[in-house]
Amino acid sequence: MSWELQNNLDSKKEIRKVYGDTLESMIQEGKDIMVCDSDLVGSSGAGKIYEKYKKNSVNFGICEQNMIAAAASMSVVGYKPFVHSFSPFVSRRVMDQVYVSAGFSKNDLHIYASEPGFWSQYNGATHTTFEDFAIMRAIPGITVVSPSDAVTFEWIMRYYAENGGVFYNRCTRRNIPMIYKEGSTFEYGKSNLIMEGNDVLIIAEGSLVTDAIEAAEQLNEKGISTGVIDLLFIKPLDTELICKEVNKYKLVITVENHNIYGGIGEAIGAELALMNAVCKFKRLGVQDRYGQVGTVDYLKNIYQISSKHIVATALENIK
Repeated sequence: MSWELQNNLDSKKEIRKVYGDTLESMIQEGKDIMVCDSDLVGSSGAGKIYEKYKKNSVNFGICEQNMIAAAASMSVVGYKPFVHSFSPFVSRRVMDQVYVSAGFSKNDLHIYASEPGFWSQYNGATHTTFEDFAIMRAIPGITVVSPSDAVTFEWIMRYYAENGGVFYNRCTRRNIPMIYKEGSTFEYGKSNLIMEGNDVLIIAEGSLVTDAIEAAEQLNEKGISTGVIDLLFIKPLDTELICKEVNKYKLVITVENHNIYGGIGEAIGAELALMNAVCKFKRLGVQDRYGQVGTVDYLKNIYQISSKHIVATALENIK
């Protein structure tokens, strides 16, 4: 593991471009990968794969259950399958296929679950998923990840291509800030302590790591020493780092683009209870609600999981 942080959050990278470029790079390197989609080839960033590498791609149409079952079976003959769709269509809609065809059968499968939670924006409630962590964490042996930027996203893709397994990779398709420098590497099952402090610890997943960093900077300016953990791996959970860090702080806050039921707040809260942690604990997440229409900023505000809500929670509870 060798990672470095960017000096600021000004530079951004589009995740869908990283997806397409990384797939093409791995094909050119001679890796036996198979790219599968459900009529969202243009949206995922894999369009050029379907144009240039027809032997390495299948478009299943809007048949996600068939796609998961067929893709998982491809690993039996040596392929590393990559599948993509909106996150609810590769979690809620296909849970049994992931469970039986991939997990139980010990086949390889990488699921790119795009536009999770508030990233669904104007696609509305039917395309929103706030429950996929809960669904996927319950499947034995599966790896659930929530990359915070393009660097972590690409690393997960390449790790899977080399090592196999069942990966649920939950990330937007859009431009998001670069947190890590290009070429950074990570360790399977490990989270990253990217800021250190001794008053407030913010544990965040996915693109909300950016909000956590922004909140930490604001709190530090107010004299409240704040640390940030980029969780990255939802399952397996990095209990070693969590147990090592939490008792250094007066307050621990989790923030997630997911329902508080079955999310990272529950998972980390359980660990704090097991270790008899003495810190105060607060969790920010979606409060048992369905998705709705709006911009990312609007939805983060509605669900009270933006940087300003992290700051407000810290100020209210650090007293």
